Amino acid sequence: MTDGNLHKGHRERMRQRYLSEGGGGFADHELLEMLLYGAVPRGDTNALAHKMIAEFGSLVMLLEADPVEISRRCGVKESTAVLISLQKELMRRRSQEKWKEKPVLDSVSKAGAYAVDLLSDYHYERFYMACLDSRKHLIRTCFISEGTIDESIVYPRLVVETALKYQASSVILMHNHPGGTMKPSFSDVELTTKLCRVLHEIGIEVADHIIVSEESFFSFLEHNYLKET
Repeated sequence: MTDGNLHKGHRERMRQRYLSEGGGGFADHELLEMLLYGAVPRGDTNALAHKMIAEFGSLVMLLEADPVEISRRCGVKESTAVLISLQKELMRRRSQEKWKEKPVLDSVSKAGAYAVDLLSDYHYERFYMACLDSRKHLIRTCFISEGTIDESIVYPRLVVETALKYQASSVILMHNHPGGTMKPSFSDVELTTKLCRVLHEIGIEVADHIIVSEESFFSFLEHNYLKET
């Protein structure tokens, strides 16, 4: 049996396994191997999948990477890197699809679930603000800033301008902690206090501040961290 026929038979077995079992039993490198079938028409993609995951440390980190970096560091074509990078955007859009109809974020559980879907896949700190109307319907979710793995700089003036632009009655602050801890830092508490004060002066309530870490969240409201503001 030639190498071409051997790989062709392996690919077909992998496809049939996926069709019969679903993807739950596949290792990360096996799922990536199958994804690469779309970019590498012939040959063994198993070794390449192992190499790419090892280069970035995990499948998730690979999917989050810039396609130019994927191409450079893994020695693959730009089209292959783009195919991999597209998966990240597809996952994010899938997560956000359920919130398409402007949800009512009137409880800690709803706000937390929304923030997790928005932020759980990022590996750098990102800060967002959900602008709500008087009945807690979402008007718009606004990106405020992006930082490093453990810090994001937020300017109160931009927060105020954004809240006024969308005529928010209240806002929910949201950011992620890629490092794995949900506990607010001193700077998180200090920033929240400052934003509560400046927004209160223009008649806008800070309804909550949600910190996301992986698939979990911490609510300032639930833990009485807003009482001092």
